[in-house]
Amino acid sequence: MRFLIKSTIICLLLALIFDQTKAQTDSIERQKKADSQDLFQSKYEEYKAGKNISGLVAVADHNHYPLPEKVLTWQKQLQLSDRQKVAIGQINTGLQRKVKEMNGFLITNEKAIDSLFKYKKVNNGMLIFYTNRYGLYQGELRNALLQACIKTEAELTVTQIRKYDALLQD
Repeated sequence: MRFLIKSTIICLLLALIFDQTKAQTDSIERQKKADSQDLFQSKYEEYKAGKNISGLVAVADHNHYPLPEKVLTWQKQLQLSDRQKVAIGQINTGLQRKVKEMNGFLITNEKAIDSLFKYKKVNNGMLIFYTNRYGLYQGELRNALLQACIKTEAELTVTQIRKYDALLQD
């Protein structure tokens, strides 16, 4: 009888230890999944907000081709004429439309890639297709941004561009 009680106690202790270990493992797995979802969600939010452009326009900023949105922000300091405000406003409106469009495509593409991996449906051909498509969308977005910078620069005087560069340094 004692042996049976000791065996039962040992079994209960082992079950308790196993349950605690499993609970810890489950907790770690849930945290990893949450971190992964947070990463995807932050990338999604970044695209939605149009905040994924900084690296795509660095070459323009570095070489004195300003983003229209920044120029409009500093229109008083740059002493933009009414004609310049209208022209740069139109450039900015067209750019924002294109950024939203491309970001929408990038989000859809990211969701497709995520789904392929999540449901273990990914294969070499599909991965090539979606990553190449991602590159095309990002390339089109970068082109739109840089084209807007070129058009904006053409609307400004040399003095305004110098003032813009000085404002960037502040």
